[in-house]
Amino acid sequence: MNHTDSPKTPAAGAGLDRAQEHRTPASEVPTPSTDAGNNLPSPRFVERDPAFYRKREETLRATGEILHQRCVAKLEKMNQLRQQVAKTQRTSVQPPRNTNSLQDQQLAILRMEETRLAAEQQKIQANRNTFPEIMPEVSKLRVRQTIHDSILEYGIMLPHLKQELEETQTELREETQLLKELKEIRQALQARRQDLATTGEAGSSQESSLGRTKVLEIKVLVQELMRELTGFLARYYPPIQPDDDDPTVYDLKQILEDIMNLSVSRPADPYLVLVPGEYHPPHVEQLINAGVAVRHPRDSQRLRLIDFYS
Repeated sequence: MNHTDSPKTPAAGAGLDRAQEHRTPASEVPTPSTDAGNNLPSPRFVERDPAFYRKREETLRATGEILHQRCVAKLEKMNQLRQQVAKTQRTSVQPPRNTNSLQDQQLAILRMEETRLAAEQQKIQANRNTFPEIMPEVSKLRVRQTIHDSILEYGIMLPHLKQELEETQTELREETQLLKELKEIRQALQARRQDLATTGEAGSSQESSLGRTKVLEIKVLVQELMRELTGFLARYYPPIQPDDDDPTVYDLKQILEDIMNLSVSRPADPYLVLVPGEYHPPHVEQLINAGVAVRHPRDSQRLRLIDFYS
């Protein structure tokens, strides 16, 4: 391997030198001065534009990345050279004297290159440790910018929060007034209830006794009507057995009781389903012809009691 054929790479310290150029010496920082014309003192501290610090940060970051990439490239190249040297030492045989001399020269050149690269790597590592010295200033600028943005946002939100607070206070006053009125109504109702409880005990007891008497009279009347209906059906419509071979007995009273019970227990759907063989068809027709029951308008196998109260 000929050393003259390897690509020329700029020294790693060049990027560091350029980074150092961007640093501002302490002597260049503006110092307080007085205006000769107006005899007015200038500000004690001149704050630089945040763009200047951002530019410095970007420059330092770019320089560090360049140096890091160069270091990595140098290390890779050094590893390749080491591998080539080791491979040459393993596979080499006793060459002629002139070839051995050439290999010794190449080996010496490679060792010198290795030493130079190691020194350059140490220099780069030492310079990289000095980069973060400007980071506290950048951090202060970022914190200051964040605080400034937060203050602006709070300033925008403050009028809306004040408006919401005023609306909430108005609603609270209205609710408080409403609660006061409701308490007054409650007190008036309680007083009225006490008056009714004291003055209406006698009247309520009399009305309740009259109501119980009427209920008892109605129950007695219903029981009497049911006894008369049962006697009428037993006398004029006794149970019949249409077929002597079939022991099934049909009773008109049964179907009448079923439709009456459904009209009371299930007023929303009082229809009785006429199961074949359970009810005698002539009994059904007799109830319909007498105006006691009626079929469903869309299902002839359903029957209900006529609404006598309508």
